[in-house]
Amino acid sequence: MYLCLVKKVFLRFACLGKWLLLAAWYAWWGCSQEGRGDWQTTAPVALRQAPEESSVPVRYLPVGAPLFDAAAVSPYLAGIYLGDTLLWEPWLRARTLDGQTGWVFGGAVAPVGLTAEQTAQWRQRKRMQALFGPDYAQRLMEWAKATLLTDTAVAQHLQQGLALREALENALRYGLRRPHPAAQPDLRWLNDYLRYMRLYRGGIALDFNLLGQMARQTVGEEDDCFAHLGQYLYPLDSMESPLPIWVFALSWTESVSNLGSGQHRAALQRMGDALQRAPLFRSEIERFKRALLEDILDDQRAYWQALPRLLAELDQILAEPPTCLNEQERAALQLRRAMLAQGRARTDLRSGR
Repeated sequence: MYLCLVKKVFLRFACLGKWLLLAAWYAWWGCSQEGRGDWQTTAPVALRQAPEESSVPVRYLPVGAPLFDAAAVSPYLAGIYLGDTLLWEPWLRARTLDGQTGWVFGGAVAPVGLTAEQTAQWRQRKRMQALFGPDYAQRLMEWAKATLLTDTAVAQHLQQGLALREALENALRYGLRRPHPAAQPDLRWLNDYLRYMRLYRGGIALDFNLLGQMARQTVGEEDDCFAHLGQYLYPLDSMESPLPIWVFALSWTESVSNLGSGQHRAALQRMGDALQRAPLFRSEIERFKRALLEDILDDQRAYWQALPRLLAELDQILAEPPTCLNEQERAALQLRRAMLAQGRARTDLRSGR
């Protein structure tokens, strides 16, 4: 009986000891995590009052200083030199171990405990939040990960992407703080989230080759038809650009109309065929048509070909109108032909006159 009592007491103390050891380990782990922070500085950097390089420093931080995420990013990417390297990152709201808060340049910090791949993903999320805001950044990430199995899904996804594109291009236009006017940001990382679109000459363009590759893996033929149309209309790298097939390029961004070469009529015929075969993409095909008609109807437009060739191609279009043209559009082309016949446009630029 005495031995049984001793055994019970021993077991109780042993159990208590385990709990004490566990509590001590948790206390140590908590202190260790508190000392580590969410981030650490990777270069000497100032914690500043505002997200600007000219802002008053709160304190200077050495390499390896722990910081906590204060859950805010600047509404832009800043180009700042660290040594000889120009980095494009947002400013991040941070808190020190002793409770001071301020802004630190994102290129001078890294998250604690993440792999290289996870760190790269963390940086991209912060950049997108800075450029596009949290809501649009989340929408872009969800759009980029969407599973597309049918041509119907691709058509809906494309409409969402084109709506996002406008917001993204505005952000790229106004969301960059350059250290000097000639500084060009490296934003190639953004292509990872653009699916069948690509950064292209300062904007975001549809890549019809990528769209075609994706269309070949889906059920249905309408997305294939649309991709083929885009490849035909934009032969330069198959990228949607300011230089479609119906213009004569003067530079990467400037052109004159090439009406009279036969390209307008051929393109309209292809658009009419695509509207019949790919009605899911009607709004996008109509957008192409509007751009082509504007090239003809703009009274400020200059023309590469001589006037007789312009009139001849317009006569062909009006004699056998492509199925994509409605009555109002045909009437507008008839009126434009009359204006051109009166010599009310600059034509025959190919002659150098």
